[in-house]
Amino acid sequence: MRVSDLRPGLVLSQPVRDVNGRLLMGSGMRLSDRAISVLKSWGVAAVAVQGERQPSLADAGDNIPEELAARAQDLAAGRLARNDLTHPFVQDVFRLCVPRIARMLEEGREVLRLPDDLPAERPGADLPPLDVQALVGCNRSLGAMPEVLAALSRAMDDPGTSPATAAAIIQTDPGLAARLLKLVNSALYGFPQRIDTITRAVTVIGVQQLSALALGMSVMDLFSHVPQDILDVRQFWRHSLACACAARALASALGMPNTERFFVAGLLHDVGLLLFIQCEPDRVRRALQEVRSVGASLVAAERKALGADHCQAGAALLSGWKLPPGLVEAARCHHEPSLCADERDAAIVHAADFLAEALALGSSGQSVLMPLDTAAFDRLGAPPGVADAVLTRVEDQFVQLEAIFLNGHGTS
Repeated sequence: MRVSDLRPGLVLSQPVRDVNGRLLMGSGMRLSDRAISVLKSWGVAAVAVQGERQPSLADAGDNIPEELAARAQDLAAGRLARNDLTHPFVQDVFRLCVPRIARMLEEGREVLRLPDDLPAERPGADLPPLDVQALVGCNRSLGAMPEVLAALSRAMDDPGTSPATAAAIIQTDPGLAARLLKLVNSALYGFPQRIDTITRAVTVIGVQQLSALALGMSVMDLFSHVPQDILDVRQFWRHSLACACAARALASALGMPNTERFFVAGLLHDVGLLLFIQCEPDRVRRALQEVRSVGASLVAAERKALGADHCQAGAALLSGWKLPPGLVEAARCHHEPSLCADERDAAIVHAADFLAEALALGSSGQSVLMPLDTAAFDRLGAPPGVADAVLTRVEDQFVQLEAIFLNGHGTS
């Protein structure tokens, strides 16, 4: 129930926590006028009260054994514990989560363990803060922008770039060209006739669009040797690819132009985490351990252990390479889109990231998700049921795209 609709005498059916998971009021508390005023002053949007209908197993819409469905619902609710379950998009995501998690349990696949209680997260760092600008130069192969990336970035930014010029840039890397042709002929586009040349692909899809896809693949290749002992890199890239598909599908549902730029923004949104792993492995290992053991949010754990977060690191890297500002801002603001100058683009990636993580399409390492910025999402004006539509698009494309994009990126 929304806090604005509360009245004295109602009883909380679930604990109330702030966005960082800190307990504010316990389950079973009877609300008074003062308690309701306190909730408003803390900025709490909604709470669960006794007698109010909550998302149920029936909402899952799948024929799931009752015991398995109950476990799946508990896990889904735990993963979304920092979120407003009265929000329509979050409710839709919850409903979609339950059968997916139930199938994972039924198949014996690993489901992230949830902590018994969420930590009270505090700002600040235990160690001296990192200079993310200096961090970009820690690895010579990352600090200097590869020439193919520079050329692709220029092609994306220049509306006058001809198809022949874009094709010539891509063809300097035969491996990249071959993967792009596989992509163009995949379910992502569904062209009725096979496209056999990069020149034809550029003509059909567009210079800026294909250049953006090539740029995303090229950045992925720079991180093909990230150590597996800190993070499951394949699951990381699976999450990034799912976010890319979801961002493109959501942008399409909203009628946005050039949806490939959202695909690339989704693909690269978490690249700062890989930069941390390559340059500060001990610190990021400490942050990820806190995420896994006690359910801390990734951003809070990074700020505590490193004095910076992967959003800042990713933006610094992409900005240092002089990639398009939209990609930089999507990396910087994908957890806090309301802070972004171009909120709409960042909010699309933010919602796609939330959907992909909640539905366990790969993982960026989090067990309890960061909250969806519901105000920024609402300002998108997304149609009702958009979560179902986006997931359908992702599932139609994901397996084929995984084979194209993730060859050589992790082994698990």
